[in-house]
Amino acid sequence: RAVIGQRRSTADEGISSLLSLPLSPLSVSLLRMGGVSEGDDVLARWSDGLLYLGNVKRVSAFKQCCLVRFEDNSEFWVLRKDIHSCKKNSLSPSPVSYHPECHTPTIEPEADSDSWICRQCVFAVATKRGGALKRGRFARLMQFMKLRLPYQLSSLDWDPQHLTNQQQCYCYCAGPGEWNLKMLQCGSCGQWFHEACTQCLTKPLLYGDRFYQFQCSVCTKGPETIQRLPMTWMDLAHLVLYHLSLCCKRKYFDFDHEILSFTNENWESLLLGALGEKRERHAGNRHTFVSGKEIKKKKCLFGLQVRAPPPLTSDSSPLITDPPISITHRRRSE
Repeated sequence: RAVIGQRRSTADEGISSLLSLPLSPLSVSLLRMGGVSEGDDVLARWSDGLLYLGNVKRVSAFKQCCLVRFEDNSEFWVLRKDIHSCKKNSLSPSPVSYHPECHTPTIEPEADSDSWICRQCVFAVATKRGGALKRGRFARLMQFMKLRLPYQLSSLDWDPQHLTNQQQCYCYCAGPGEWNLKMLQCGSCGQWFHEACTQCLTKPLLYGDRFYQFQCSVCTKGPETIQRLPMTWMDLAHLVLYHLSLCCKRKYFDFDHEILSFTNENWESLLLGALGEKRERHAGNRHTFVSGKEIKKKKCLFGLQVRAPPPLTSDSSPLITDPPISITHRRRSE
């Protein structure tokens, strides 16, 4: 399984070159949707919504995916729809041509071809860890692009809990995703959106944090809306332990030096508001938490009985205990 939250550095080299180019006809485009062959340098969209530099090692036309080797020498199968050809160090990037009616949103006939920028390039430049750009030309372009999805939401095949779909198509970018890894679910349409593609967050998300009431730009027909949902002390402890377990790849953490320390350091980022009574801290903890004393370890250590995000009170069914695995996270098998 891929390293969560510590993926290789984003394609800053490729993206920064986009920003350094003059905004002539599609001159920001280092991406194209043409054919991909073995040995090609590409930008592959990961489940966090960001693009990463890699090299194509194998192509499977039958499965519509490619085996990509990334800069840290890890190799993963990535769906063809999430791979874009990249011309590195090119002084004259190859422009992409679109039929006006095929681009989303549709290109208006009066659009200035000398300054028009395609959706793919807008998202490549504007998406960031912690949330997309909120100001500037690319931020405004992104907001306009986000009013329509580049796919039919009704055509996606969802699991019973509406957490994953077979097409691995999420967000405004149509890229892959994992609902428990820094994604927000729209309360109106039910689709999941990457933290990196949203423009409404004031603080970065924690892994498994679903305590938000969020509406996407498609549903609001304008800017996204977001509101923090109330949490109890048990919700907070569960969320912090889940986040730490994914970041550190450990099950048990010292209560004072790790759990409380992390909570205090990130108190403002957690946007907690009013928490429940302190007596709720230990309510139901035997079903949720396990202490070191119970497993003959130090009594100051605590972990989760089952590594799963904290549930919302509105959930009608329990969450699955194992995080979803997409094709982008499957290692090559011989």
